[in-house]
Amino acid sequence: MVASLSKPPLSGPDSAPAVRPRQRNRIGFTKAYARPIPYALALAALLASTRGETIDPKAVSRSAALITVLSTRGLACEEADIAWVTGADGIEGAMLGGARALVRAHLAKEPNDLYLVEARLSPEGALLDVGSLWNLTHSMGVDESRPVLARFSGRTFAATSTSLDGVVKDVHVFDLAGQSPAEYTDFTRLQRWQLSLSNLQQTGQTSGVVHQVFELDPPAGQIDLSFAGDGKLTAVADKRRIVIDALHGATVEGAGWIRTRPDVKAAPGRLLTWTVDRVRAMPWFGEEKMQVVKAVAFTALDWVMRVRSRISPDATEQEVARDLAGINQGQHQPVFTDPELGWPPTPMKPIITPPIPGEGQWISLERDPFIHQSPGVPSPFVTSFVRADKTRHETRVYVTLWDPRQIALHMQAGTVEPVSATGEAGTGEVPRTPEVWNHLVAGFNGGFQAMHGEYGMQADGALYLPPKPYAATVLEMKDGSTAFGAWPENAEVGDDVLSFRQNLTALVQDDRFNPWGRTWWGGTPKGWADEVHTTRSGLCLTKENFVGYFWGNDISADVLANGMLAARCAFGMHLDMNTGHAGFEFYNAQPKDALTPLGRPLQQDWEFEGSLKSMPDFRVRARRMVKGMGHMNFPRYIHRDERDFFYLTRRPLLPGPDVAPAITPAAAGEGTWRVKGLPQHGFPYAMATTWVRPLANRPDVKVRVLRIDPRTVRAAASAGTTEQTPTVVSFSGAHPARTPSSPSSPSSHTGIWLSQGLFQALPNAPSDGVLIASGESITPSTDARTFAGIDDEEGMLVWIELDPARPPDAETTAAIDALLARLGCGTRFAIAGDAHAFPGGHLDIAGEPTAEIAATARLVRGETAGAHPQFATTPIVRPSVWQPLQMQRVRYFNKRAPRSPSSQGSAVPLLDAGAPR
Repeated sequence: MVASLSKPPLSGPDSAPAVRPRQRNRIGFTKAYARPIPYALALAALLASTRGETIDPKAVSRSAALITVLSTRGLACEEADIAWVTGADGIEGAMLGGARALVRAHLAKEPNDLYLVEARLSPEGALLDVGSLWNLTHSMGVDESRPVLARFSGRTFAATSTSLDGVVKDVHVFDLAGQSPAEYTDFTRLQRWQLSLSNLQQTGQTSGVVHQVFELDPPAGQIDLSFAGDGKLTAVADKRRIVIDALHGATVEGAGWIRTRPDVKAAPGRLLTWTVDRVRAMPWFGEEKMQVVKAVAFTALDWVMRVRSRISPDATEQEVARDLAGINQGQHQPVFTDPELGWPPTPMKPIITPPIPGEGQWISLERDPFIHQSPGVPSPFVTSFVRADKTRHETRVYVTLWDPRQIALHMQAGTVEPVSATGEAGTGEVPRTPEVWNHLVAGFNGGFQAMHGEYGMQADGALYLPPKPYAATVLEMKDGSTAFGAWPENAEVGDDVLSFRQNLTALVQDDRFNPWGRTWWGGTPKGWADEVHTTRSGLCLTKENFVGYFWGNDISADVLANGMLAARCAFGMHLDMNTGHAGFEFYNAQPKDALTPLGRPLQQDWEFEGSLKSMPDFRVRARRMVKGMGHMNFPRYIHRDERDFFYLTRRPLLPGPDVAPAITPAAAGEGTWRVKGLPQHGFPYAMATTWVRPLANRPDVKVRVLRIDPRTVRAAASAGTTEQTPTVVSFSGAHPARTPSSPSSPSSHTGIWLSQGLFQALPNAPSDGVLIASGESITPSTDARTFAGIDDEEGMLVWIELDPARPPDAETTAAIDALLARLGCGTRFAIAGDAHAFPGGHLDIAGEPTAEIAATARLVRGETAGAHPQFATTPIVRPSVWQPLQMQRVRYFNKRAPRSPSSQGSAVPLLDAGAPR
């Protein structure tokens, strides 16, 4: 639906006054008070005449009169769809307004939305004038039910439900009093002022309207909504009873059946970009006029830049040094590719010759204090730049490339964008959990706003906009991998997809720029030649299945594509554009005491260090990818944001931090993980080994430690493996507690299983698991030589064997138990029998060759999450095929399902029962 349908408001109060009971015969109403009435009525008539709309004087009720006015604005509704929220307050109300109504209405064949309508009523309640109206839901893909209203604690609340093909998906709760911008204490005074004006434009009041969404899980066939006197909203969804505290936005009953999406505001952007959005949203101005303004401005700026480049000496090398601000210091020499890992890739081939120092050469970020590094593995990030415009040698495309075997990509919807088909909004923030923040390493901008194509997006399983055919798409699969491709014409969102984001058609595919024949890449109105030079960004999958982010200032779409082709991109997509909206940030987020001091003053113009109110136990260090990036609200993506964005996290990887020994100084190699020379059969590493002395008073006691990553291994002979799949590790001598064929056999032991890609300690056998060993809780009387634990945070199996030359005893057992605890294992067991682990099936735990064994369990190498192409069979088609499909408005369904009046509900007015409708 359109963003708003409004006329200039008659007056601008923050909120309309609450109605008082109407008195038909005012006591003491003297002639003196009556004298101004003719003048007041004349003034009211004059004000009404300025609206340009005629109120039907013969309408049977004010609601009927309102329906007639709304029909002239293209909206259709019935009287039962109208709920009057506030009424006229005597002569002053008739003159200046103050009445509001909630209206369930729709445009043409569109589904219904919920509108807040400004009006003026006579002292008797008749409609005098209709002012502005605001769309509160923008649910262009689902149908809103009639609103149910209530007033308590001095506030007015409304509730509706949304349905899709007759299936109820959500409950929406509105607090019409809104929330004062002054309550956003994290905002600056300017940002609170911006928020007030945004609220005024979008809802008619500076406090806005609080809009909370409660998603039903599972959806319902029908629902009944009703408010109680204490402000509790009861929703009976297919006999499931859910009670919502509307005042506090909390579910007090039935929380397991819903997902709450609170209405939270992100800090407004910089004044210029915010002003552009506000002007664009004005109905008399709109998007097309804004595109003309931007195109003229960008064209003029491009002319200035071309003139400057002709008359000014070339300072590109100095500008690069300023942009990189020292991160390339001493790294002009090539970074060589590790043949075992295939990382980093070969350097980019310069487009313009001769190259300037460092151009195209990858800079490893392994010692960057602004990136949370994984110990024992190469840095997953490299960065560089390339001059990609042969007509303007001073412009550059900066690139950050990452290894998706080490880095996972995620998506998050903003609090405003994308404007979804269901009216829902995202949280706009990286999930506030220690599990995520311990691994957070970067964030960067998403794609275009919904108004520029309504391209599809899903985040963490919540679908905001359905996919559009042939659109360039990046996906986060449920197996953790990152995928790229052009969406097929008739494909639904698969069950294996967790998140996806689309934008335009592919910028780069099949080794060329724009194979789809697109003529518009943003920034120009229809009919203009698209030669706009501005800040642009993009994302790509390389031929080696690495992933890269590209950013350039004052570049065109083809120049951005040239940078991608130089980096060997197989599939590249255009992301957001323009200064303020496009940018990439690195993060080092750790518990407060764990972050190593920087050792120098921060450079405030592109670096940050501090804590967040929502994550007080963490301290975050951040920097921009390039010093000259001008994206707003830095550090942007660790805060709440209005627009969708991507964020990156470190995958759990071996070997991990070295093991601190009980005796210092450590002996050579003690506690240091070994990964080389072991049968890894690929990267990421499947296992790591070391040895330590666990007892400070007994340096002769040694234990051998093995860590195994469950994400890298599979059970031998399981689905997806063959006899040729190489062995990673075998186990022998572990006494089985239960087997899948006899899950109820008696035992005092717990099994350690590899099941569904996880190591798990289970009393009974899972249906699809392999038993690694049998264990029992560790006690002082435990007589065992082998122990095991499961790392709580990363899920690694930790296997410890006592030196064969030492007999077990209580002191050693306690020390090994403490060692497992230090390694993060909340689950710890002593392994019965003469149990051993054999890397590759032919090495002992120390990595020395051993005799062939009779394995009781064997784990082989498995596929790990990385990045890959998707939708490989989607053909590249002509614009005459893809363009009409992408221009279609978003729909979840082709027609509205018929609904009975009882299932829709009736709007409940707040005025007294005798008041006219």
